[in-house]
Amino acid sequence: MADSVVEVCHSFGLPVWMSPLIHAAGRMKSDPGRRRKAYRLLQRRLVFHKVGVKEEGGGQPTYVYPEQVKAMIRSVFPEDICDYPDPCHHQVVYVTMEDLHKLTSVKQHNA
Repeated sequence: MADSVVEVCHSFGLPVWMSPLIHAAGRMKSDPGRRRKAYRLLQRRLVFHKVGVKEEGGGQPTYVYPEQVKAMIRSVFPEDICDYPDPCHHQVVYVTMEDLHKLTSVKQHNA
């Protein structure tokens, strides 16, 4: 599954660092669980790199991902998809493709 996930990341223009997260989520029993796990792992990475995190106790942001991320996760885990509207409140952070690709270069510099 790992190689196929890398290919899927490439096909959606997403950074390859996302493929191990999707692969790890693949261990869950159902596709909804797998999608939830993939988003949780992605959220952890974004919070770790402080993407959209406010300096002073603002709490953990709610991330809205680019359509490419949503489409990639849905293509890997296609069963029982529900299309919920994106949240809209003061802690929402809209993640861009640029944000995701910046994490690639941050990871490479820290390695």
